[in-house]
Amino acid sequence: MAILTLALLLLVSGRAWATESPGPDDKALPCRPTIACTADIVAPGSFELESGMLFRKLAGDVRQWSFPFLAKLTLAKWVQLQVGSNGFTTQWAGAAGRLGETRARFFDDIQLGAKLHLVDQSALVPSLSLSGALCVPTADAIGYVRTTDALFIGYVTKDVGPVHADLNVGLNALALDGTPAAQPWTALAISVEPIKRFGAMVEGYVFANARPEVRHDAGLLFALSASPRPWLVFDAGGDVGGFPGDSRVFSVFVGMTIVPVVLWR
Repeated sequence: MAILTLALLLLVSGRAWATESPGPDDKALPCRPTIACTADIVAPGSFELESGMLFRKLAGDVRQWSFPFLAKLTLAKWVQLQVGSNGFTTQWAGAAGRLGETRARFFDDIQLGAKLHLVDQSALVPSLSLSGALCVPTADAIGYVRTTDALFIGYVTKDVGPVHADLNVGLNALALDGTPAAQPWTALAISVEPIKRFGAMVEGYVFANARPEVRHDAGLLFALSASPRPWLVFDAGGDVGGFPGDSRVFSVFVGMTIVPVVLWR
């Protein structure tokens, strides 16, 4: 969280602080634990937090739990700082996960980055954004490969009637401190709100092969969401892997996105 603290210190000079609780005009914009994110960002001064739980059944009868999170602070209408991680991750072989079968137990890389909002949506033009993040390795642990990576993403968001679409195109630059490899990927999410405060989403995504340690992946994801307040969103869903013999068979997840505080207006 150091990057967020530093940003706040830089903004203290010349700014009148008015920390307050979120109101009806403050709307949460979830990204995790799905793949595609919106090109839009919350209003300047808003602190947004996402967290979730993700279960995956991998190839070879391997199970995995992870607890991702993403903290976001919008500094201006065009820039947002982000700190995130896949969080604590544990992985084991066999349905029972008996003692001695653990394959991995670690806290995953910390992602430090920024998102630049370039264009607001209009009747004809979609919202456009770009982001970049540096993935810093954490402590040595069972099954954890410590590498420094970088992530670059382009975002396109458009509303067409009741349909909301988010298209992401990304590039993962892997092992920058070793033998570098590039993994391009793309994801498209389509969502609707059939009932006020309740939504449904379908998403497809594809990750290319990067090297033997990072296999290709693809999936079709379904999710439902509930928003009791504009600044609070709960979601749950699952997806089916496109290459079950090589990478992942299926995943299920639950998540929450909240704007707990507005630091300034």
